[in-house]
Amino acid sequence: MDGAFHFASEEYVIEGMKPGSPVFMLWRTDRTVMLGANQVAEAEVDLPYAAARGIAVVRRSSGGGAIYTDPGALLYTIILPFTERTDTKAVIEEYLAGPVIDALGSMGVAASLEGRNDILVGGKKISGIAQYIRDGYLCSHGSLLFDADLAELARVLTVDDEKIVSKALRSIRSRVTNIAPHLPEYGGAAVGAATDAQPHIQAFIGRLRASWNGAFGLSPYEFTDGEMDEIAMIRAEKYASDRWTFGRAPRYSYRHSTRFPGGSVEVFADIKGGVIEQVKIVGDFLALRPVEELECRFVGVPFRAEALSRAISEYDVIRTLGSITKDELLSVFT
Repeated sequence: MDGAFHFASEEYVIEGMKPGSPVFMLWRTDRTVMLGANQVAEAEVDLPYAAARGIAVVRRSSGGGAIYTDPGALLYTIILPFTERTDTKAVIEEYLAGPVIDALGSMGVAASLEGRNDILVGGKKISGIAQYIRDGYLCSHGSLLFDADLAELARVLTVDDEKIVSKALRSIRSRVTNIAPHLPEYGGAAVGAATDAQPHIQAFIGRLRASWNGAFGLSPYEFTDGEMDEIAMIRAEKYASDRWTFGRAPRYSYRHSTRFPGGSVEVFADIKGGVIEQVKIVGDFLALRPVEELECRFVGVPFRAEALSRAISEYDVIRTLGSITKDELLSVFT
């Protein structure tokens, strides 16, 4: 039930196992906030409230916005070999959204894939999907709100306005709903506490497994003790470390933010003598590659529009910032 463990498991599958065929994971957590790879924690989470309530805060390797999960939510991961010809949107439709929508349909719940990789029921979000590319693999993962505590979700992801102004532009909160109230047998009533929803979550897991098995044919795999040790090491050194989770608030002499259809982008730059010495790009954009690959292009570059444009003239910005274009990014620097 530890989010950091599961993110470490994803990384181990990619870097340690190097599978030649798709790997599917289904998992759950205790009460947890999961930050996107490029977000500033203080702008997304009420950290004192989370600490007082025992809500874990972790950071994933994919982009997108902060989410809240608890035992009433289900998370899923699919890891696939990746080439430059891979259609990442098609992967979401075929491997993630399609089977989830089919499983929900088999339980009498009509769902659809809309917007920025979101699955909606009745016009409200039940699932967000994010992706990242590492070492020749595409890792796609998402959350499903089955019977999560939506009041806790709203509370812990509410931050004082002064902190938002002083730290970073926060992501926009979507209207969300749980799956359980939409099940025909409940007639619009919530199942109740997450513990009461256990049999219903297990039934849904069974439907989702059947959907995946029917489409792809799967066999179970259990990590060995040695593999668990490797995962524990990745967890401790990265996903459970404060440096990884909270080390995103940069020094800056220049700061500017803009929201685009593809997400928010905020630039922090430390400029001396008219030249960029450090730069940090944050936001809830759906990054596929580490944003550091893009940031380093600007270091040592004069802080002038033409020089900034030349610095990324040969760089595929969309691969890093999702649907954010090169011109949109450059507009945040001016």
